[in-house]
Amino acid sequence: MTIKISDAFRKNKLKIRTMRDILKRIRIVGIVVLSLSFFTAQSQHNFENIKPVDFVNPYMGNISHLLVPTYPTIHLPNSLLRVYPERRDFTGDVLSGLPLMITSHRGSSAFNLSLFQGSEEDLRPVILSSYDNEKLTPYSYSVYLDDQQIEVDFGLSHQSAMYEIEFAKDEATYLILNSKRGGLTWDGKAVSGFQTIQNNTRVYIYLIPENSPEKISVLKENSLLDETEVEGRNACLVLKFPKGSKKLSLRYGISFIDEAQAKSNLEREVAGKGLETIQSIAREKWNTVLGKLMVKGTDFDKLHVFYTSLYRSLERPVCISEDGRYWSAFDGSVHNDNGRAFYTDDWIWDSYRAHHPLNVLIESKKENDIINSFVSMAEQMDNFWMPTFPEITGDSRRMNSNHGVASVIDAYRKGLRGFDLEKAYQACKGAITEKTLAPWSGNQQGKWINFIKTMVIFLR
Repeated sequence: MTIKISDAFRKNKLKIRTMRDILKRIRIVGIVVLSLSFFTAQSQHNFENIKPVDFVNPYMGNISHLLVPTYPTIHLPNSLLRVYPERRDFTGDVLSGLPLMITSHRGSSAFNLSLFQGSEEDLRPVILSSYDNEKLTPYSYSVYLDDQQIEVDFGLSHQSAMYEIEFAKDEATYLILNSKRGGLTWDGKAVSGFQTIQNNTRVYIYLIPENSPEKISVLKENSLLDETEVEGRNACLVLKFPKGSKKLSLRYGISFIDEAQAKSNLEREVAGKGLETIQSIAREKWNTVLGKLMVKGTDFDKLHVFYTSLYRSLERPVCISEDGRYWSAFDGSVHNDNGRAFYTDDWIWDSYRAHHPLNVLIESKKENDIINSFVSMAEQMDNFWMPTFPEITGDSRRMNSNHGVASVIDAYRKGLRGFDLEKAYQACKGAITEKTLAPWSGNQQGKWINFIKTMVIFLR
C-alpha cells in the first residue's frame, strides 16, 4: 500500500511553496504517510528476519489530549540514562537543542547541547532548530537540523552516550553546553559540571570532545567572556572549533554521585568505541530483553502495539547503581548497594496494577530488587513507611493511599521470596496506619483521620 505525496496535496488543497512550507503544512499527512510506509516496509520482510526491537514504535502515544503524551524515549531497559527530543509533542516542528539526560520519565533535559554556525551575536543558551529526517529507535537517534544544515547521530549505553555531528557549512563551529541551574568547567580536555534538580539532588556530567576546540568561552547575557568556568542559571560554556570542521564526536558520562563517577561511567561503557558499535550493543540488549516474550502471528499492527507496550514497561523504574554505589535522595547520601541493584523513579500509582505483576512473571530477580529498593527507601526516610511515589529526587508522596503495598502483596502471593517480608510488612503497615491518607503529603495522621476511623468502627 502506498500513498503519493502529490495525491495528499491535492486532497487537502495545499499550496506548495518551499520545502519548509510543505513540512509545516502537511505534518499530520506526513505522519500518516510515514507510518503506513513503515508498516508496509515491515510486512514485505520475512517475519523470521525481524527482531523484537524492530516492532517497537516509540512515536506511539506522542500526542495527548490529557496531561502529557508519552515521549519517544531512547534508553536501555531500566537504565539511568534516558533522552528524547525536546519539543512540545510529536507535532512540534522545532527542537530545543539536543538532549543529554532526562532525570524523570516525563521531565525535561537536565543539560542541553546546542549546535551553531553563524555570527557570535546570535549565540544563545539554547538554540531552537527546525528539523527533518528524524529516525528514532529505542537505542539510537538521528536527525537533520535543516536551519544549520547539520547531521546528528546518537547512541547510548546505561550511563553514558555518544554524539556524532556533521556540518555542511565552512563557517566556524560552536557547541553550546548549558546547565539550567548548576555549573560547568573546562579542564583542558573535558567539560565537567552539574545541574541541581529538586530536593538538593544533583546530576553530574563529564563530556569529552574528540576534536580539540580552539577556544573556550562563557556565554553570559548574550556576550562571550574569556573564561572557562561558570555557575548559576543557564550556565553556558561555548566550545569554538576551527572553520572547516566538518565532523565532531562527543562522548559523555552521567552520574548522580559526582563528576568523577560520571567520568568512570564514560570510560567503562563508551570510551574507545565507535558509534555503530555502541548502537549495535544497545540493539542486542533490547532484543534480549524484549525477546523474553515471543509472539507468533502475522498481524503487524498488533505486533507493533505489543512490543511497543513492552518497551514502555522497561522505561521505569531505573537502576541508579553506579559501580556498586548509588545516590539516594531519600536521605541525601551515597550508599553501597551491596551487590543488589537499586531502583527508583517508579511512580507506583502508575505501575502497580500491571507493570509490577508483569515483572513478577518475567523479571522476578528485578522485581525482588525493586521491592528491596522500596524497603531501603523506607529505612532511609524519617519515617519507616513504604514510599508512595518514588522518584530520582525522593518520594513525592503523590496520589492517595499507598500502592507499593499492593505490589508487595502481589509479589509474595506469586512466590517471590527475595526480600525481607517482615521489614516490608512493617513499612507497608506504617504507610497505611501512621501516615495521613491525604495525597501529596508525608505527614502523620491527624485528628480528622482518627475521627473517620472511629466513625467507621462505630457504624460497623
